[in-house]
Amino acid sequence: MNNLEVYSLLKFNRFNNLILQFFYKLSAITIMIKSLIPNFITLLNLVCGCFSIAFAFQFQFDAVLILVLLGVFLDYLDGLMARLLNAESNFGKQLDSLSDIITSGVVPGIVVYQLFKLSGNKVIDFDLNAYLSPILDLDLVFSISPIAFIAFLITVGSAARLAKFNTIDYTDEFEGLPTPANALFFVSLPILMDHIYLVDSKQYLLNNTTLVILTISSVILMNVPFRLFSFRLSFRKYDYNIFKILMIVLSIPIILIFGLGGFSLVIILYLFLNVIRNLWSLI
Repeated sequence: MNNLEVYSLLKFNRFNNLILQFFYKLSAITIMIKSLIPNFITLLNLVCGCFSIAFAFQFQFDAVLILVLLGVFLDYLDGLMARLLNAESNFGKQLDSLSDIITSGVVPGIVVYQLFKLSGNKVIDFDLNAYLSPILDLDLVFSISPIAFIAFLITVGSAARLAKFNTIDYTDEFEGLPTPANALFFVSLPILMDHIYLVDSKQYLLNNTTLVILTISSVILMNVPFRLFSFRLSFRKYDYNIFKILMIVLSIPIILIFGLGGFSLVIILYLFLNVIRNLWSLI
């Protein structure tokens, strides 16, 4: 082999290496973009939760519900995109739970806290100046309603539920009420209370006893090993598909009649159908 042939061969090999490096980098960029898409959707869910908090403190419950609905949709979409793009990762899983604790944990806690305030609870003033004035030159007087802080048990229960969710692979079923469903129940509750059909019942819904019972019940339902169906159609359990289809069919007239506030009733329907389904499975 003469020098010219050696030179041509080396040049050809160098060209091949450049082509291989180009496709390797292109592949790496493609993988990075594929992983960014579901994570970006997850962050949009987090943004919805942050905006919801701002509106909840202003008692703008309509805006809160719309943003939480959008957040729940994005929570479903990020998982779907991760599976379609084969971009599932532990980072994405943790980011999803961190976003959910805001949208589906903190937001409903604040909404129920605001409902406690609207129910006319006694406000207590805590004056910390006597204790801190020798140290800090600040005017520290807090006006709070102690019983209202029970609402944040929802946030605590949601955090425990999401931590458990990260350790279990769910397919056709959930164990315990999913945090997005729990959030939808509470953020739509204020709107349901103002519906013309329930306006006379508002005094029974907007009181300490009812709010405490609903709060504690939600924490229990999220964390007990109670089997609930997911909305993925199963080709192995045809009987379970009947309950899923029935859930969708019955939800439509509820939303048409009660509007966005009807999501609270839809979640109650979801729990009721799962009780029937679990009893059905024992027969």
